[in-house]
Amino acid sequence: MLRVSLFAAMITLGLLLTGVGCGSLGGPASASFASVTIQNDSLEEIVGATTKVFSADGYIGGMSGPGKMVFQKEASRATTMSREGLVATHYGARTVDRVRVEIDSMGGGTSYRLQCQAYVVRNAGDSMLEDEVRLTNLRGAPYQSLLNKVKKQLK
Repeated sequence: MLRVSLFAAMITLGLLLTGVGCGSLGGPASASFASVTIQNDSLEEIVGATTKVFSADGYIGGMSGPGKMVFQKEASRATTMSREGLVATHYGARTVDRVRVEIDSMGGGTSYRLQCQAYVVRNAGDSMLEDEVRLTNLRGAPYQSLLNKVKKQLK
């Protein structure tokens, strides 16, 4: 009986760590990583505030399409080492943190959902070897904080 309980506990922990089912936490699945609702501000004001907040946090980037933005910054040395390995890191391998931001109209043009998804990218900029790995919803807190700053700045 103890083995069955231990096995069930391990399966549950595994599901929690992989983020299975997180789509139902805090809004629509598309907005579950990090999102805020912004009202009574124009799309241009939201884009400007988002760019300012991400730039202040060390990211570079901007618009990548209608209602879409991409920001990235160099990942920490520890992240690069864990993704690329010690030797590759020593010889200049580059890993970046990338954030894809979307601004979706929620109808009427006065309410928008600002949402993002973050990735760790190995071999960033290499068209053949670039490997973009999506972060799980459990790692969304720092990005939620950035979006909260955007919303606060617009008030």
